[in-house]
Amino acid sequence: MFKVGEYVVYGNKGVCQIKSVGPIDMPGVPKDKEYYTMSQVYLRGSTIFTPVDNDTKALRKILTKKQAKQLISEFKNIEPSWIKDDKERDKIFTDILRTADCKELCNMIVSLYHRKEERIAGGKKATSTDERYFHAAEDILLGELGIALGVDKDKAREYIIESYG
Repeated sequence: MFKVGEYVVYGNKGVCQIKSVGPIDMPGVPKDKEYYTMSQVYLRGSTIFTPVDNDTKALRKILTKKQAKQLISEFKNIEPSWIKDDKERDKIFTDILRTADCKELCNMIVSLYHRKEERIAGGKKATSTDERYFHAAEDILLGELGIALGVDKDKAREYIIESYG
């Protein structure tokens, strides 16, 4: 069980902070069921409710500082891979964003980055779908790394770029 004040990652919502744990006073919601009440760290004014007993992999603790540094150090070793089938790629990328698995997000970002570079070298632009997935994955990953390292998202991006260098 997570505690009030703790930072968690909630799937494609990104980093959230637990504001309260317990029943919520809302019409149609059972009064005997406990919920996490969370706010998204990077989206002011948002409130998310999810049952404490929800058996989902979408809610997890954020990386520790040590784990974040380790992940960044491994970034340069990621081999890009590309799924040619658009529907399969869409399903896989959607699942990665839903679970917000850091290593999978890194693989996705590297693959999309390389795909963009290949397209530009061939005289084409990146597709809007690729750009949308890239920015969604980057937003989730940088948000988590920023909180874990105690820096803002831009500084987390700089750490990755320096590591990738």
